[in-house]
Amino acid sequence: MLYRFFSVVVLVAAAGSAALGDAVSYVGRPVAEVIDEFRDAGHPFAYSNALVSDDLLVTAEPESGEPAEIVRQILEPHKLTVRYEAGIYLVIRMTPPEKTAEPVMQVEKPPIETITVSASQYEIGRDVATSRFLIDRRTIQTMPDVGEDPLRAVHRLPGAAASGASAKAHFRGGEESEVGIVLNGQKLFDPFHVRDYQNIFSAIDSRAIGGVEVFTGGFPARYGDRMSGFVLMESMEAEQPRHSEIGISVFNTSVLTTGSHGDKRWLFSARRGNLDLVISSEYGEPRYYDVFGEFAFDLSPNATLSINALFADDVVTVVLETEPAEREQVSSDTRNAQIWLQLDNEWSDELSTSTVLSVVAYENLRDGFMRDPEKIVADVRDERDIEEIGLRQDWNWRASDHHLVQWGVLFLQSSANYDYASSAEYFGLPALYPGQSDRVDRAAIASPNGGSYGAYVADRWKLTPDTVFEWGLRWDDQTYTGLVSDSQLSPRLSLLQKIGERTELRLSWGRYHQSQGIQELQIEDDVTEFWPAQRADHLIAGIQHRLRNDVALRLELFHKDMRHVRPRFENLYDPLGLIPELQADRVRLEPSSAQADGAEISVSRATGNWHWWASYTWSKASDEIDDRDEYRSWDQRHAIQGGFGWSGASWDLSLAASIHSGWPTTDLSLIQDGVDPGGEPVYVVVPGPRNALRHDDFASIDVRASRRFDVRRGTLSVFLEISNITDRKNVCCIDWDIEDDAQGNPALEYSYDYWLPLLPAIGILWEF
Repeated sequence: MLYRFFSVVVLVAAAGSAALGDAVSYVGRPVAEVIDEFRDAGHPFAYSNALVSDDLLVTAEPESGEPAEIVRQILEPHKLTVRYEAGIYLVIRMTPPEKTAEPVMQVEKPPIETITVSASQYEIGRDVATSRFLIDRRTIQTMPDVGEDPLRAVHRLPGAAASGASAKAHFRGGEESEVGIVLNGQKLFDPFHVRDYQNIFSAIDSRAIGGVEVFTGGFPARYGDRMSGFVLMESMEAEQPRHSEIGISVFNTSVLTTGSHGDKRWLFSARRGNLDLVISSEYGEPRYYDVFGEFAFDLSPNATLSINALFADDVVTVVLETEPAEREQVSSDTRNAQIWLQLDNEWSDELSTSTVLSVVAYENLRDGFMRDPEKIVADVRDERDIEEIGLRQDWNWRASDHHLVQWGVLFLQSSANYDYASSAEYFGLPALYPGQSDRVDRAAIASPNGGSYGAYVADRWKLTPDTVFEWGLRWDDQTYTGLVSDSQLSPRLSLLQKIGERTELRLSWGRYHQSQGIQELQIEDDVTEFWPAQRADHLIAGIQHRLRNDVALRLELFHKDMRHVRPRFENLYDPLGLIPELQADRVRLEPSSAQADGAEISVSRATGNWHWWASYTWSKASDEIDDRDEYRSWDQRHAIQGGFGWSGASWDLSLAASIHSGWPTTDLSLIQDGVDPGGEPVYVVVPGPRNALRHDDFASIDVRASRRFDVRRGTLSVFLEISNITDRKNVCCIDWDIEDDAQGNPALEYSYDYWLPLLPAIGILWEF
């Protein structure tokens, strides 16, 4: 099914090409921006704005090395350097060497006030939250991931569970829908392509992204209405007055341009999916494209306005069974337009605000059928329209070098229209499930509308030179659900304790709520009412240590207790069905609670041209249903991630490997259940204990190699990427059937379907 769908891509992969991440370039960028990037990645730099002003630019490309060495090289032409003191790299002035027989460089020690202020501002500005990861632009672009998708890089993080087929991921035992995706300050609305079949790609161009910040748990109070995590993305900053790219690949054709002029900055990205050009039409026509644009300009020295727009369009037909007698086909037509304006104000050195006005218009039509007279004959038509208008404002007040206060409000007005109709007739094995009717007919319409409101405050204190504490409180409410009282209060606490110069201990506890979105009404499963908000309590302890050779070690322990878990629907044997709600193996799960526990150990190092990482996660995710614990369908007890990358003057090489325990599955038995009036035996198929068995372990090794060439105008890059290079067949699904055995008695037989096969892709990118 999915394996077969992607196998067709394999046959034509040599005809395609794609965009490639470029080498890190520093020339022309503000020095402060470069230092801030290293600082965000966890390297302890501190500087005074009087020394490192905004107009201080990098004048020469540094040689590769550790972050401290790179910063030393870009500071040297400006007669500045860094000194390591009390666990922090301080930017200081460099005094001219004395005239001696042999020149010796001396460093002037700045006044103690400068050191104190810079170090304190850096410490109080640091994010105290646990479970935070940063992925830079170069890593996103050189990571061997299907479809050049920035969200797939997140799958490599400890605590993430993903099949590889979907761009979505589970964080620490939570559902995929429990992860919020934010771009340039705006929480995106359903930013995926092929959404009605596994959300295979995101609608975000990896070339347009400057970096990704990920919370797999323990996120601060300014982020709400999600129980498991957030993926925060910022668009790339213009490094030159004008830069353009044109790329083509198996997966998409792309155009990108970015630049700046005076107080104006812009970025434009457009991509067209190419799968419809390389896949035979008998397997479908997955046509889609997306456009992203950003235009920012300074209204004054202290105010900046940016206009952002993301538009995605899908006209997708997917065919899993091509035989006329068993044809299975779904067509999906989706338009998703999101526009937001952001105004950033610096009222003073201490006070700043960010105000966002957003509009969303979303349309989706799903039309499909199944024609297998031995199992199921079904039709579905599902139409949904959603509109949203939102206003959000965030405030930051640096009361002192030891005290930071953040607060904000959110107003969101939404309306939706649902029009759903389906029918199905069951034959053969699907008709033998207990309680299964021979025919099902459903029709429902709904038009919910109302508001979502939120407010938060977070108060951060530097209690001692080595201790930072933050408390936060968030309030959320929704009126479109029709519930009389469902407002939510979410308190959160975090502590950062430095232990020596190279070790940090982080502790956090928080309550996180998630309402059912206005677009998430389960109308396809005959549910026409919204459920109350779910709740999760996170308790996390983490320790990070950096060895003197810059090897970074990290250990985190987490416990997640989930309450008010809303009912959900799953397919026991085939999660890849085109019309999942009409499958006979569809079950309704009503957990009274859920729980996830785990331990994550990771190690990484970046040195010279090399970087490598490895992680191991032990975890358990389960639901309590009818006083019995059942594994969640994405539970993976053991998971190992690892890989390395090498970057030279012209070549980039990378490898990533993923191994985890097989996901749970359920047995099926054929049982005689009496006889019919004619004396013939009557059989039923009875599922065994849910998720009591497991598929074989999942394993995949992915590689990528790229080469850059200087051409008359700009550079030309080519790459080869191979996902699942060993072509391992990782089981995803079981296809059950019933046949007569040698004695003429009915018996069950089954076959497996698999996740992605070996999938090569080649590409070319012209940058100028």
